[in-house]
Amino acid sequence: MTLEESLKALKSAFSSKSTEAEAFGKELSEAKAKNEVLSAEMVALSEKLEATSALASERDEAIAKVAQLTKALAEAETIKKQAVEQIDSVGKKSASIAASVGVAPVEISSADSVASKSPEETWEEYLKIQNPAEKVAFYNKNRTSIVAHLGIK
Repeated sequence: MTLEESLKALKSAFSSKSTEAEAFGKELSEAKAKNEVLSAEMVALSEKLEATSALASERDEAIAKVAQLTKALAEAETIKKQAVEQIDSVGKKSASIAASVGVAPVEISSADSVASKSPEETWEEYLKIQNPAEKVAFYNKNRTSIVAHLGIK
């Protein structure tokens, strides 16, 4: 092999290696660019993960608060039931006390206190009643209207 042939062979080998090196360089540049994109995506995903974790903890706190409020509501319902039972028993006791002294007990409810008549009409009707027991029952039933007519606060 002559020197010239050796030189051509080396040139040929060098140019093919140069082409390979350029291809590897291009691949390396593309890999670096892809790495940067993936790194940016990873940072964004990490931020989203942190935000999701914060939302999850807020959700858990809200669930705990709802459970606490549900428990408090159940306790309030129990207290309400006990209060209604006590009111009923107080009403029965007062009725028995009234009966023991000879007075007929009269049930007063908030629905009865709402009069469809004007206070003046109620007062006129009250004055017309002659029977004392009926008069007391009528007064108890229409007390707010009668008191309003008399101007008592």
